[in-house]
Amino acid sequence: RMSASNSMQGKIIEAMHANPVAWWLYGSAALLATTMTVGAASKLTRSGASMVYWKPRSVFPPMDTREWYDEYDAYRNVNDQLRRPMSMEEFRRNYKWEYMHRILGQSTALAIVGPLGYFYVKEKLPTQVHGHLLALLALGTTQFVIGRRMVRSNVERHGEHDKRAWTAHGLTYHSAFSLANLSLLLWTAFQLKSPASSAMKIRELMSSSALKEIGELRKYLQGSTALLLTTIGVGSIVASIDAGKEYNTFPKMGKQWIPDHLMEKKPWIRNFYENPATVQLEHRVLAVSTLAAFIALYWKARKPKIWDNLPAESKTAMRVMTLTVGGQVIMGVTMLVNAVPTTLALVHQSGAVVLFSASLWALHTLRFARPFGSAVVEKVAKAL
Repeated sequence: RMSASNSMQGKIIEAMHANPVAWWLYGSAALLATTMTVGAASKLTRSGASMVYWKPRSVFPPMDTREWYDEYDAYRNVNDQLRRPMSMEEFRRNYKWEYMHRILGQSTALAIVGPLGYFYVKEKLPTQVHGHLLALLALGTTQFVIGRRMVRSNVERHGEHDKRAWTAHGLTYHSAFSLANLSLLLWTAFQLKSPASSAMKIRELMSSSALKEIGELRKYLQGSTALLLTTIGVGSIVASIDAGKEYNTFPKMGKQWIPDHLMEKKPWIRNFYENPATVQLEHRVLAVSTLAAFIALYWKARKPKIWDNLPAESKTAMRVMTLTVGGQVIMGVTMLVNAVPTTLALVHQSGAVVLFSASLWALHTLRFARPFGSAVVEKVAKAL
């Protein structure tokens, strides 16, 4: 056993030396995913309201009773505006969630920017990923600005409606940029580990009929992934307005399939991001639709003409996706009927990240079925 373990460790180290940029991107993606998971707890506990200002010097949390009361007093100074009474015990618990989220966020930024500068100076960054990495920096900066805006909104005076609207929108935007950054990190790493030349080689071994079938499967997967992203986006709104704390039954919402008061807010568009009943119904419908889409996708992929021609990596990605989407729906229902305990919410958030990552992985493994333009073919031919 020890020998097998040492052999596996040696292979991993060898792979990291062979392609350090790809492994750096995978590591950064894992750190970002962890930050997103802890961020889910911040949403649910409203921990962002416990840290009412941004302190670049706050590397460490309050260390003694006096420091804790200083922070608590700062929170209570804006409590009249926030209308969120919180005991010292609740404040300390929530503060720690937000503290972890900020430290992880800053660590993720350093883990990306530091090695990026090193690889750039050492000229180890392939030309084809320069655009991706520039986009990553732009998205990361925008996400940081949104995060600071959300903190500042806790202490600025706004109307109650404006504050609720910004909270729902801000958290959703923040989550969307996190997913965009995660997808850029993973996709760039996939590109480095399996470049276009590999896809072309697989394509050359396929019959035209098999390529056509797998190409249709890939398009279906693109649609399913878009549906998944919509479901995750609405899930962020559910968390931001505490919609999961209501209608804690399944499959019905209370005693009804469709609850009353779905369109009680004016103008009507507000119901889709402020009305807990409407938002939760949206998320339920989207979640079940996503489950059905991924099951249908796997059923389609299992057709002999497709499955027998799929690379082993594509089959693994398909299996991971299908298992994860099933587990995600089960976890979502369990979380709902238990009134959204924080621990289950963190698992649910992690499941969403894993499912999205598996979808990206599957899409990349099916890249050989995408029609390649003549310019791409020419470029790959030269590389070979």
